[in-house]
Amino acid sequence: MVLLFAGWAALSPEPMAWIYIGVVALIELWLARRVKRADSDPVAPGEPPYHFSDEEAALVQRYRFYFTYPALARDCSSMLAAIGLTALGLAPWLTYKRVLLPALLIGVNLFAVARFTKLLAPLMALRMAASRGDRPALRMLEVHETAWARIRTGNQATRKMER
Repeated sequence: MVLLFAGWAALSPEPMAWIYIGVVALIELWLARRVKRADSDPVAPGEPPYHFSDEEAALVQRYRFYFTYPALARDCSSMLAAIGLTALGLAPWLTYKRVLLPALLIGVNLFAVARFTKLLAPLMALRMAASRGDRPALRMLEVHETAWARIRTGNQATRKMER
C-alpha cells in the first residue's frame, strides 16, 4: 500500500505527496497508539507464569510490544521498511521536482521510522550497538533468548492449565 502511494507521489508530486504523507501519518499514529497501549503494565521479575529475572524483565519492559505481539511487530517492521525505503527515494525526487515542504516532511519522518524500528525490531539495533562495544546491548542480546524461552514455557504451562 505504501509503495503504491509513493509511486503515485513520484508520478504526480503535487497532490499525491500530501496523500502519501497522510497515509504514512495514519499508519504511524495507529502504531504509536498500539505501542503505548502495550507499554501500560510494568513487567515484574519473578512473577508467574514467566518468572523473569531482573534483566529479562527490564528487556521485556523496554521492548514490550515486540514481546507481546511478535507477529504484529514483524509485520509492522516490514511496513516501516517500506516507508523508510520510499522516503529515501521520494524525498530527493520531490526536492528535484521543487515540491519542498512534502519532501522535507517525508525526510524528517525517517527519524520516526528509525525510532519505531528500534522498538519493533530490537535485535538489529542491539546487534549494531553490541558490535560497537556497547556492553549493556551485548548483555541484552544474551538475555533475549532466555526471555523468549521463559515466555514459551510460561505460555505452554498456561495453555495446559486451561485444558
